[in-house]
Amino acid sequence: MTTKALETISVDPWDFFLEDDLATEHVERFREQEWPQMLKELKHDYSYSIGIGQEPHWVTPGTAVLYHEVINISYGKEENTGWHPTNPLPIGNAVQLLNYLKKGFRLRANVDALVNVELSETADSAEGDPYEDTPYVIPTAKGQRKFINWDAYRNYCMHRGVAPTLEPPKEILDKMAKSAYYCLLHDHIFDTERAAKQHYSYYVARPPRGRGMRHATVEQMKVVKPKPTKTTTKSE
Repeated sequence: MTTKALETISVDPWDFFLEDDLATEHVERFREQEWPQMLKELKHDYSYSIGIGQEPHWVTPGTAVLYHEVINISYGKEENTGWHPTNPLPIGNAVQLLNYLKKGFRLRANVDALVNVELSETADSAEGDPYEDTPYVIPTAKGQRKFINWDAYRNYCMHRGVAPTLEPPKEILDKMAKSAYYCLLHDHIFDTERAAKQHYSYYVARPPRGRGMRHATVEQMKVVKPKPTKTTTKSE
């Protein structure tokens, strides 16, 4: 890999949210016919050049997942929770996509839509198998999906609204041990039950109040620490 490639931002492939082989066939046909036309129209008619390697996360022909920045406000205090995937949005033409991008949506969570990127987030798209020994491997409809580290796997679960099932690394277990409540999916520490409840309530509440997602309960986020065992000494 060249130095230039190493400096390029790495992002998830376009089919990150697509695991149905039958749907993939229809979406591939849409991409081949419609996506190049959208890019051409955006560039020549609206002077908007999408970065090389960037593309919506298509889930059906004409619908895709984008990303939006989520800021929670609780008791007058703002908390920026970063960029999160949307529900599938209608994107059947260049105008629809441009409207979303002008409103601040992104094609990928970690980079603006105008920036050139490389598609190499997971081992699926890498040359060879540099993640051969990774412990973060899950079965999918397309075979196995491997992740370079815990955060890559956690983000995969977060984007799908499913609970992580693999064993966390030691640094995460150490973080949990120092917490009263811990959200494994979002990597959040809570010192009080009230803070954990606010976090839970936001994610399970229906839009626009929340995200309308499945989430671990407050009880499940509670960190249960083993009680120290008492040792007794025999008197001589």
